[in-house]
Amino acid sequence: MRNPILLSLLCLVLLSSCGSAPADTPPVPAETGAAIVAAATATVAAEPTAEPSPTAAPLPYSGPNPRLAIWGYEGEQLVIRVIELGSEEVVATIPVEDSWRMALSPDGRMLFNSVNLGRAGMIYDLESGESRAIDLSAQVTAEGTLGQAVWSPSQQWLNFQTHNAGLNSLWAYSLETGDLTHVADARVVNWSSTEDIVSYVSGNLRATYDLTTGQETVWPSPRYEALEVSLTHDGLKPDFNSPACWYVCVHPELGQVRDYQSSQRSAGRYYYDLIDSGTVELLAHVATFQTERSLTQETYNPEVAKLFPLWQRGDYLLFVLESAAGPDYQDSRLQLYSAWSPSGELPFTVVEGEVTNTLPDVLPVAVSPDGTAFVGFRFTQPEDYVYLVESAVVVDLATAEILYEYSVSSESVYFLPPTEVLGAHLVWPGE
Repeated sequence: MRNPILLSLLCLVLLSSCGSAPADTPPVPAETGAAIVAAATATVAAEPTAEPSPTAAPLPYSGPNPRLAIWGYEGEQLVIRVIELGSEEVVATIPVEDSWRMALSPDGRMLFNSVNLGRAGMIYDLESGESRAIDLSAQVTAEGTLGQAVWSPSQQWLNFQTHNAGLNSLWAYSLETGDLTHVADARVVNWSSTEDIVSYVSGNLRATYDLTTGQETVWPSPRYEALEVSLTHDGLKPDFNSPACWYVCVHPELGQVRDYQSSQRSAGRYYYDLIDSGTVELLAHVATFQTERSLTQETYNPEVAKLFPLWQRGDYLLFVLESAAGPDYQDSRLQLYSAWSPSGELPFTVVEGEVTNTLPDVLPVAVSPDGTAFVGFRFTQPEDYVYLVESAVVVDLATAEILYEYSVSSESVYFLPPTEVLGAHLVWPGE
């Protein structure tokens, strides 16, 4: 990182990320079940400057191309470049003084960037070159920081997560009126698949908020006795003590949906399920995780930190944090990987230590419009708690083949486990 101030800010985020895990752009429901679907004038208000496009190479995939927004330098000037992957056309180059959080709109035509730890922001229209400033100084205190920014499905709202003195708050910015609305003091954000309804978690409270009507709906706590019956597989009962529902929590169109693991210490099997806690209905048994470890003496825990429904295939793409350790927590390790079913059928099995159905060190970010591929970030971990993004990759879901790779190793990009990248953002616009 060539900007020492920016490096200091990155170190602050790396240290603070362990206490609060931000949500990413939410998934939408699949046919077989459900998934969960989260300035004072900016320092530099430069308009995007289109650059000449290089000769386009043949694309290894069809349909609209993914778009990548990423930090970089031109000489000593920090810029954000928006690049169309495949052709590698530079859609826009935006000079900035610094960059704290960025987010491309779902159609890839607008970009939000915040500066000064998030107390000022700017939205750029990449086609018209117009921009607008957002004053976030009242929402982000001098001691606070701005969390992830997430666009609503209609792109008429931007949701912001703020972290001030240990308090997490959600705010919604209207692109139509320029107003900032306080949604809740909460930490997890998901958007509905089609409507501007945001869901969140605050303690044991799980709720949705309709930004169009201002209506808040609070979902009831799950009924564990009834859930135990629905979630028992092969005689293995659910483990309600596991830290379930960190990211996959409330689906605005279905009610409360949770992820659960069923386990038995001697069996070495974990079952990942999606269930409507209000109706006690099992929506989908997604995957089985299997280990040969003797769990009476060792620990093994697969956490699904991110989930995408694959509409056409009827299954799911997962991002898994798999932790394991020997007796007395010796030889502890953490593996991060994408996982999905090659056949497209549910449930699928992930066996510890085998590469089948998994792609190590790849964070999925968006699925192609035709459902045949996904785009994500490949990363490395040079030291504890530091993750560096090496490239953006397009992966074929049928073969796990890397169809396309764009190197970002020379750029200033950090990966904050388990779901967020700082300094880069990907979207895959629809048809």
